[in-house]
Amino acid sequence: MASAPDIEHRVLYRDPHFYASFPSVAMRGDGTTLLAFRRARDHRWLRGEAYRRSEDGFNHVDHLDARSQTVLLALGPDGLPQGEPWTVPPDPQAADQDASLLVLRDGRILLAGFCWYPVPAEDGQALRDLGLGLVGSPLKTGDLYLFWGGYTRHSDDGGRSWSPHRFLPALPGHPDLVPGQRPFHGGAVRGRAVEAPDGTLLLTGYTHHPVTGVYASHLFASADRGESWQHRSVIAFDPEGEAGFCETALHLDAGGGLTAFHRTTGLEDSLATSRSTDLGRSWEPWRRHAVVGHPYDACPLPDGRLLVCRGYRHKPYGIRARVYDPLTQAIDDAPEIIVRDDGPAPDLGYPWAGVLPDGRAMITCYIADSLGVRGIEASLFAPG
Repeated sequence: MASAPDIEHRVLYRDPHFYASFPSVAMRGDGTTLLAFRRARDHRWLRGEAYRRSEDGFNHVDHLDARSQTVLLALGPDGLPQGEPWTVPPDPQAADQDASLLVLRDGRILLAGFCWYPVPAEDGQALRDLGLGLVGSPLKTGDLYLFWGGYTRHSDDGGRSWSPHRFLPALPGHPDLVPGQRPFHGGAVRGRAVEAPDGTLLLTGYTHHPVTGVYASHLFASADRGESWQHRSVIAFDPEGEAGFCETALHLDAGGGLTAFHRTTGLEDSLATSRSTDLGRSWEPWRRHAVVGHPYDACPLPDGRLLVCRGYRHKPYGIRARVYDPLTQAIDDAPEIIVRDDGPAPDLGYPWAGVLPDGRAMITCYIADSLGVRGIEASLFAPG
């Protein structure tokens, strides 16, 4: 286990009025990078610095907000911000959560995510009586929230304008989100998608299995550049209901093997992987690894190796990574790299990596500063 050599940490975005989290990056053909992240209101500034520094204030975590939105920021070839961030127009009814980017070979940028539909807390019991599965707490989140579905959007002008939300197809066997009116659209989406040599796009989603109640990971495929999607398969699920699989990142290797990297529940925060040799139409049994953390991103390096990074929410909090050749090595045998271990609180991570034109790897994540303000930072280093 070792720290990455000559590592550089830098702040990409932080604002005390906002909770910035869940970044992803897309490396564009002109050498620049598009950074996407979720931005939500952070009311703690109203109560002053003393409250922020208190234990309750510093560790306040809230991932539900009626005004949650996707924000974009352009980074230059050196990975430094260019100009001001801008907001992607939100869904007209729901709050956008997370953002996963992919640049297609023809330059189109795909953005995937999911939404929460806010409802007044006073209507919660009546809506639950109608069969709606609401989450949240009136005391903590103000509103209650209904999962609204996973979606994709695309941009053909470098990220300046975007198509409307296109919600993923209904999941087989899942009850409607709104009985008789709105199906269960795809599941929550977080994790790297891939483009196969024939142009097929592959994207993951996850949700609670209707029988076991634990997370199952699903695969969706598009043959028309993200214009439409079909449910292709269940990637991983535990019929015993002990292990859950979510926030799945994909990697397609040079030999045509598709590997899914799962965040897990019920496995002591261990990595699990699934492998397919037919572009996800069928999957080998999932495998548990001696790698701890969540969630994972799998970034291909120019020399064919794979950089797999993850958040580490165990003391010392931070970001960890491994670099290996997926055709000849197992991730278990790759050396552990401590990218950073200076996180002041466990609410951090969700790393997403890219490679700058100078060959350095750039791992973005969200992390708190000394006042507990969550922002987006980057760690740059030569993979070695």
